[in-house]
Amino acid sequence: MNRKLILLLLAATFSIHSINAQPGTWRQLGQAGVWGHTVCAASFNGMLYSVESSGALYKSNPATGVYTTLDKGNYINTIFMTAANNYLISIEKDGSLYKTDLVAMKWNRVGNTGEWANTIAATLANGKLYTVESSGVLFVTDINTGVWTEVGKPEFAHTKFLFAANSYLYSIEEDGSLYVISPTDGSWKQVGEAGAWANTVTGTNIGDKLYTIESNGALYETTLSMGTWKQLGNPEFGHTRFLLAGLSKIYTIEEDGTLYEVNTH
Repeated sequence: MNRKLILLLLAATFSIHSINAQPGTWRQLGQAGVWGHTVCAASFNGMLYSVESSGALYKSNPATGVYTTLDKGNYINTIFMTAANNYLISIEKDGSLYKTDLVAMKWNRVGNTGEWANTIAATLANGKLYTVESSGVLFVTDINTGVWTEVGKPEFAHTKFLFAANSYLYSIEEDGSLYVISPTDGSWKQVGEAGAWANTVTGTNIGDKLYTIESNGALYETTLSMGTWKQLGNPEFGHTRFLLAGLSKIYTIEEDGTLYEVNTH
């Protein structure tokens, strides 16, 4: 093989890798369809945790796509789940709050039965659970005792999504506007362009970067502290069910139950 042909092949290989590494491109992890029965999911410390319709809890390593069973049926009534500090925090159909120790794999109810029945949005921040109720009240809950207190005024009845970053809470409202919220007094102010997130169907964040998927399948990256956003890649995410944050990457679970890793930079 002559030197010119070798250089051409190397250039083509480099070009292919460059294309594949572009923001918004994605690659399949594990076997297709494995996560087809997932009803809720969360991520922590680079691992993905999912609850299946059978009530089983799984831990998946996104680097390999390999998954392991952590529990065979205790999560049959789980409808919401988030994770932080080696704990899974889940809310059940009856509105009860549970905490799972991911080291000891102990699962216990926290607080009184049914106290979170009216929760419409939730996130973990600084080791505490922040929830918005249908009444518009923002609550902060001690996840060790289940004791909760009201934060600020009942102004959050139109909250769709709640995130935590930069020692603040961030919400996307029904009108598509993004707000930054003080976790201490509940005061809030608009960030970015009003209504810019009106078509958001799911989202997650890694630090100050918020990743959202729109109803047209487009993936956006928003700098939360500034409210500026940009589209990543082509609108290929119209069948995404779950968007999850890893340590430095984001992952999707699609309608067909397939797991993907998405390049963000």
